[in-house]
Amino acid sequence: MSKANAPQVAKLLREYAQRTALRGGNPYYRAKAYSRAADSLAALAEPLDRLVEEERLTEIPGIGEAIADIITKLHGTGTHPSLEKLRKELPDGVLEMLTVPGLRPEKVMRLYKDLGIASLADLEAAAKDDRRLTVLHRREGGPSSIYFAPASQAACDPVAVRRAEHFGIGGVFSH
Repeated sequence: MSKANAPQVAKLLREYAQRTALRGGNPYYRAKAYSRAADSLAALAEPLDRLVEEERLTEIPGIGEAIADIITKLHGTGTHPSLEKLRKELPDGVLEMLTVPGLRPEKVMRLYKDLGIASLADLEAAAKDDRRLTVLHRREGGPSSIYFAPASQAACDPVAVRRAEHFGIGGVFSH
């Protein structure tokens, strides 16, 4: 098996970060650390092979011992046991929903767990069906609604845009 190069490892590390963020709880700081490390890897001027071989990964900004171990495994095998475990917990489609502006990991997980929306296609179907999606917010304690409008409606309906912004998604879903 050929070893993964820096851009490939950075991509895997970003996936690891997203899945960690979706897990919720305290791992949020870890997710940020993995994202910063992925950014550093993507900007590497030196070949990753050399840095791994010479055990110099910790010289890269944002990479400590623990992340260096993860990168070494990702580089050598193209995967990591923890990443595989996280992949079993959530379908890939849930990660896609993080690309919707304003849809944060907490809301993505509520959509997935409470409403069974597991992909952008599911989310788009909910928007096209003109359904109102209810998500419980822990801080407020009560239900609030998130409205999605197709891009065609958003272009001519400023009320739809304001409604979406009011309910905390930062805009209108369009795919």
